[in-house]
Amino acid sequence: MRKEIIADIVIIDDANAKKHAKYLGLPVTGTLGVLIKAKQKGYIDKLQPVLYEMVQNGIYISQGLIELCLKQVGES
Repeated sequence: MRKEIIADIVIIDDANAKKHAKYLGLPVTGTLGVLIKAKQKGYIDKLQPVLYEMVQNGIYISQGLIELCLKQVGES
């Protein structure tokens, strides 16, 4: 089996898929990691409304994880 991998980063939220990608040596982040980086780089002004909109649209993010993300970007 031959594989070619050319990627700066792989965005995966599924825990098993993330584990497999890491095993393959791929740089991995999840959606929340992308959003944190977007806030840090100034692409979005506030992370909190984005996270709450995701939750309102049915994406599960624990309150503890929301608080951790907001703390990381200085919104706590």
